[in-house]
Amino acid sequence: MDNRKLIFQQLFEAESSTFTYLLADRETREAVLIDSVLEKVDRDLKLIAELELNLKYVLDTHVHADHVTGAGLIRSRTGAKAAVARAANIACADVLLCEGDEIKFGEFALKVIETPGHTDSSLSFYIEGMVFTGDALLIRGCGRTDFQGGSAEKLFDSVTQKLWKLPAETIVYPAHDYKGFTASSIEVEQKNNPRLGGSKSKAEFIEIMSKLDLPYPKMIDRALPANQLCGLERTESEKQAGSIQMLSLENLSAAGSANSLLIDVRRPDEFVGELGHIAGAHLITLGPDLEKFLDTYDRSEPIVFVCRSGQRSMQAAQLAVQKGFESVGNLVGGMLRWNELKLATQRKTEQ
Repeated sequence: MDNRKLIFQQLFEAESSTFTYLLADRETREAVLIDSVLEKVDRDLKLIAELELNLKYVLDTHVHADHVTGAGLIRSRTGAKAAVARAANIACADVLLCEGDEIKFGEFALKVIETPGHTDSSLSFYIEGMVFTGDALLIRGCGRTDFQGGSAEKLFDSVTQKLWKLPAETIVYPAHDYKGFTASSIEVEQKNNPRLGGSKSKAEFIEIMSKLDLPYPKMIDRALPANQLCGLERTESEKQAGSIQMLSLENLSAAGSANSLLIDVRRPDEFVGELGHIAGAHLITLGPDLEKFLDTYDRSEPIVFVCRSGQRSMQAAQLAVQKGFESVGNLVGGMLRWNELKLATQRKTEQ
């Protein structure tokens, strides 16, 4: 790869400490943008115009909980395609990415590496000499694993079995940094990352992650619902998602959903597990069981969906709207938020 032909810009958004990356072919002027932030869309598009680039793709490494992506707005203003992991189940995305896919711009291509663990649908993007790791691998750290289908075990495997296999000199560009760094390398992180580096075993890493005791993400109630719709805010999301109501857990009854059927779309083991479930909730797991139920239930009856963090319940709500349900709600923040607020839960199988 001739790096002299590659245009590269690293941009920063201070509120969420998010890096956005612009890459382009100097000759064809075709470009991609990685991990955009809604509040910085004007800045990014101004730079793209100044460099006389043709933006082909706006990519997200995962469904972010700490900021709203600019993908939907950028797409509407440029015609670029929004791309996310297939596993994220984002209905509004133009391109759904899997392991080994390539995002081509000019003579360059970003290779897709599935790196789940921070979330169940996290991706990294590799191009010779550079890897964009999202939150899977940060500089001297990594993303949390306690929500959005996260798994310390999966994250350990993603990093050690995939990212560590890249050439040692590969420059690491994360989605965030909170300590003033801008980049690292695979070799440096292998040696010095306090969570994943050195000779850390999987068991040691899982123990480290289990003891982090991190606060509930302050932006998640706004970010997750919007990012399920490519970053469109409330008024725009209503256009995209029919009659879905984004319900806060604090005012569930006040929102007029007290008489709604509450459906918990998690797995049975989660329903009776550590987070418990809301009294009166009906367990119908997202997938074939929920599809079958929605095909037979009265579409005029109000329904509200809940899951662990609000991501799977948003998918369920979108499915219900597609099937013609008239009143559909999604509990933002899910059982993580419910427990954060110390609201009553049940752990018995009886409903």
